[in-house]
Amino acid sequence: MSRADKFYRMCTTLPADEDYDDRDETYVPELVEVAKLRDSGALNDAIAYGKSIQKMYPDYDLIAYMVAHIYFQQQQPKEAMDVALAAIRDCKRKYRLYSVVGLAEYDIDNVANALVWWCRSVVAQGLVSDFQEYDPFLHLSYAAEMTRANKEARILMTMVDAIEPQSPRLNDSYLEKMQSVRTSWARAPFVKAIEHIVEQYFT
Repeated sequence: MSRADKFYRMCTTLPADEDYDDRDETYVPELVEVAKLRDSGALNDAIAYGKSIQKMYPDYDLIAYMVAHIYFQQQQPKEAMDVALAAIRDCKRKYRLYSVVGLAEYDIDNVANALVWWCRSVVAQGLVSDFQEYDPFLHLSYAAEMTRANKEARILMTMVDAIEPQSPRLNDSYLEKMQSVRTSWARAPFVKAIEHIVEQYFT
């Protein structure tokens, strides 16, 4: 199998089953305290408390997602990835975890890997018809536009606004490294993958 074929398969096939999970942030009341610690700037305390309650709810994705996101905010992408990847094994709902792995990969300049994880997040949301995580749609929309998959870019951005009407757009500085997809070996298989995903789930 060629590198391009492997990339396409990774973008369009999930590494684990995605199950619908109707538990929201109110399922674990202690998450409020994690959020308070985070918002007060006590990030290490928020991480420690989040990890302690994660042991009690290992199949609940929002705890691991929050901890991973705090690591990401602290510019610790490897730690963010480690938390999210470990939780994928246990959680029913995985699409948020895929999304934060994508953010971490992008942060360390692994653009092709980031695209894979964001595609997986979008596929997982489409499979269970549970659209709550806009970040992967947002990033993939820009990548699609850069590779001239313009129809797909518009549809993905429409999904962004449907999920989060107040969602921000990405600035040119942040997107600078995304420009590499224009000339990357991953361009053609990415376009093929994003066309397939949009056709399968959003048209």
